[in-house]
Amino acid sequence: MDYRLLPDDGLLKLLKYSDEAALKEIYLRYWKNIYFSAIKKVGIKNIAEELVQNVFVSLWTNRETANIRQLQNYLNTAIKYQVINFLKSKILREKYTLQSSMFVAQEEDSCESILLTHELSGAIDKATKKLPEKSRQIFQLSRMENHSIKDIARNLHISEKTVEYHITRSLKIMRIYLKDFIAVNLVFFIFPFG
Repeated sequence: MDYRLLPDDGLLKLLKYSDEAALKEIYLRYWKNIYFSAIKKVGIKNIAEELVQNVFVSLWTNRETANIRQLQNYLNTAIKYQVINFLKSKILREKYTLQSSMFVAQEEDSCESILLTHELSGAIDKATKKLPEKSRQIFQLSRMENHSIKDIARNLHISEKTVEYHITRSLKIMRIYLKDFIAVNLVFFIFPFG
């Protein structure tokens, strides 16, 4: 029997009885049309081929129960749904990948921020220890414990101008000690690794 001469409904009848030659003829007749339909939508050759293969595997798997009236319409609809399902899953994968990468980036930023804060705190402690005793005491009261200049002057029995002098002096010294720390971290901020 020459399957090429059979109409679509004749091939479908043979397909219902598990005739593999009928499936082969249907494939040869229609694969190009549905392939070009798929490639237009997905744009990737091997994906389009896989979607076409899925259509024919599904046709074979459901051959006994499928109620197909018009073969070409059935195949066009089948490839359309294969493409839609592929694009949906692609969008979901991309969305998940984007959310995952954003989460990882947030975690990395958070870890880097914690590490940087810890390093800065250590650098400030080291720099504070290098201050003269009176300047260190006033700096800690002012910057670490948030006391006002007036409160510091009253508690230490010194003038407000003296408190301002020690704070200004301390800040200048701190800038000198912390300039290397700030410069190194600025370089890492501007030119991050990874």
